[in-house]
Amino acid sequence: MSELVGAVLTRPRVDPAAARAILARHWAIDGDVRPLPSERDQNFAVVVDGQDRFVLKLSNATEDAAFLDFQQKAMARLVATGVPCQVPVVALDGREVLDVGSDGRSTLARVLTWLPGRPLATIPAADRPEPLLRDLGRVMGRAATALGSFEHPAAHRPFQWEAGRGLEVIAAHAPAVVDVERGGLLRRWIDRLGRLDDSLPGLRHGVIHNDANDHNVLVDEAGTAIAGLLDLGDAVHSVVANELAVTAAYAAFGAPDPLAVVATIRAGFEETCPLRDDERGVVVELIALRLATSVALSAHQSRLDPDDAYLTASEAPAWALLAALIDIEPAAAASRIAASRP
Repeated sequence: MSELVGAVLTRPRVDPAAARAILARHWAIDGDVRPLPSERDQNFAVVVDGQDRFVLKLSNATEDAAFLDFQQKAMARLVATGVPCQVPVVALDGREVLDVGSDGRSTLARVLTWLPGRPLATIPAADRPEPLLRDLGRVMGRAATALGSFEHPAAHRPFQWEAGRGLEVIAAHAPAVVDVERGGLLRRWIDRLGRLDDSLPGLRHGVIHNDANDHNVLVDEAGTAIAGLLDLGDAVHSVVANELAVTAAYAAFGAPDPLAVVATIRAGFEETCPLRDDERGVVVELIALRLATSVALSAHQSRLDPDDAYLTASEAPAWALLAALIDIEPAAAASRIAASRP
């Protein structure tokens, strides 16, 4: 069984009434709750006096306490360097993480502050102004710089979304793609991405957020600047340039000119985290690596839980972007995204 499939099976199943009881007992918070989407865990927005104030996060039964400690410390490091992130709320007993499980099953609970703003996903790709995309790159470059020298044992865990495992994960789950056209496209990308086996080990590595998708990135009400970065659940020690690639991959969904979006985000990223030439040269391949990993895992997951739309939410735009990029030669793609200098 793959890690991701196992995670689906071991997600918490806590109803809203039980979530409210956890908040009242351990944090003395009296509020209403509403479910938030999550791939591995179970999250609730906490509404107090009519306003969103907190997020209750209930971790997967397989989650390790050391990994949550890693997330908490990474959040503190990001906040200290000016990256807009949530802040942990200490429980009544002085701890930040509590086990609220029952019947011998562990459920680690945390409460984080609510960040104001709206998801980047609420702004259609064609309507996102260039300054907003550049600020997105700037914020994620600042995050990569802040976490680049951060060390924690839990950052080095095996993880299916870590770029170094991408080709292995794609190969393992590609048979779940039954559509003939999509299967052929994926095989073309597998062949093209094979060169990453040689180049990735020589690139800079460090801790990265690794999941700046358009639901984890918040923008201000004017839609002109980044207001928040959510969810360090996919943070891992990996290729530093993959922070840019993951961010750009999701931001390019549905864009009229995907490489223009990538170029703008890259320019902002390099204002706060300058890239080396070898890193710049593989950004498009790293984007495709994330997309191919996503579609292969989505195909596999949907067999297990076909009614959960969250598990396949990014599947169609990911396929569309893979199709748009496949016929662009690597050198030409690298040249396009390097055209906008920081």
